[in-house]
Amino acid sequence: MPRCAVSVAWAIALKTPERSFTPSIRTRLLVYLLLPLLVVMAASIWIDHRTLVSPVYAAFDRMLTRTTTEIASHITRGPDGRLAVHWPPQPPSHYGWHPHPDPDDGDRPPFFHMPLFGHPPEPHRFRPLEHFRFRVSAPDGRTLAGTPDLAIAPIGRHGSGYLDTDYHGMPVRVLSMRATVAGQPVVISAAESMLWRNRVINRLDLMIGISDGLQLLLVLAIAMFGITFALRPLRRLREEIARQPPEGLKPLTIEPVPAEVRPLVASFNGMLVTVRDSTRAQQHFLTNAAHQLRTPLTGIRAQLDVLAREHDHGPQHARIEAMQEGIDRLAHTTSQLLALARAEPSAHRSGDFTALQLPTLIGAVVSTMHDRALARGIDLGADCRPAQVEGIYWLLHELLVNLVDNAIRHAPTGGQITVRCGVDENRQPYLEVEDDGPGIPPAERERVRERFYRASGQGQGSGLGLAIVEEVARLHQASLFILDGAEGGARMRVDFPASTDQGAAARQPG
Repeated sequence: MPRCAVSVAWAIALKTPERSFTPSIRTRLLVYLLLPLLVVMAASIWIDHRTLVSPVYAAFDRMLTRTTTEIASHITRGPDGRLAVHWPPQPPSHYGWHPHPDPDDGDRPPFFHMPLFGHPPEPHRFRPLEHFRFRVSAPDGRTLAGTPDLAIAPIGRHGSGYLDTDYHGMPVRVLSMRATVAGQPVVISAAESMLWRNRVINRLDLMIGISDGLQLLLVLAIAMFGITFALRPLRRLREEIARQPPEGLKPLTIEPVPAEVRPLVASFNGMLVTVRDSTRAQQHFLTNAAHQLRTPLTGIRAQLDVLAREHDHGPQHARIEAMQEGIDRLAHTTSQLLALARAEPSAHRSGDFTALQLPTLIGAVVSTMHDRALARGIDLGADCRPAQVEGIYWLLHELLVNLVDNAIRHAPTGGQITVRCGVDENRQPYLEVEDDGPGIPPAERERVRERFYRASGQGQGSGLGLAIVEEVARLHQASLFILDGAEGGARMRVDFPASTDQGAAARQPG
């Protein structure tokens, strides 16, 4: 059927697989940009760290060298020939060094807060953590002044050397250098804790990380904006595909589409043209086939009527009646096939829709079906209230005829059928056909909408009536509901979209 071809095309174009997750182009582009940017950011932080650590360490080492040189300048030989360190007078409290006694050993020389000997003091928050110790020793290792257990750094050919070690659990940086004082060679060692310089390095690393992180976020924001702007043609293409009505498939516009997507759009356009042509061909075939079948069936029915009259009381009369019933069912099925083909959305345009009054439609259908209902002793009545819809008259007529025909087929002899219309509390127009027949079990209410499906225990009919109703309702953006009737039968209700003209329709006589 044509509907199948259109459904396949729409499924390929619009449906997204539900069981497997496929990332969007925007997500893929962001991932492809984010991973290299993270690698570049990590490399940048490492390079910045290596670049800044050396100058910071060099600055601290120069301060340590200056302090060691300052200590050497205060070493003098005493009257007894022994070397001693003579400290300068204590400067004011806001500048210089401040001796503090060692609480563990009163015989140990004092240690000092850094920096020493005329250098400006460090910020107050670092003062409790920064400690400084020194040692003046002879070439044989004998301590002449300072801290005896302070390690001596290996001295290179330039006369000095550095050593990173621990002093009583505290990481320190030790500078040892050779000097000659009063003609005697000595080794002067100065050590400062690593806490201050480590804090400086950590803060620099934190600043570098924050700076690079903000730059990364800025680049991602710019990339997101650029990607969103660059994908706007694809979004417009998606919206154009979504706006395509099934009844009017046409090729998509290629001009504003990016060059990378043009081959895909061209292929999709070719598929749309193929589906459209196939749908039209099938539509024409079904219409022509139904028309061609109706003419010979009408002729056969007329010949059977003549034959039945000639053998009114003969032995072949029962067979002739069976053939007449078969021909009637075949003619009914052919008519319904033709109606189903003509109800396809692809066979209509939006200009075919006009304003229709549902009470007028019900009056025409009830008048047409009244004789059939009387022949079976069924009371066919109407309960009409003002209601107006936008639709195609002959299709809605076919919809209501099929609903009433189904009700007549399944209602018991002497039963009752009521056709209603009106506007509900949501301002939605509706049509209802209610009978007092056996009804439709809830488990089969979805399947009876399928073509050629008959509910259990109901062998009459071709199984196309509700399929036609479903197609016509879908074309009019309406919904078919199968409900229980008040007397145990079935109540078929078609809800149409709400219309702004219902107030005017309500003022018109029913």
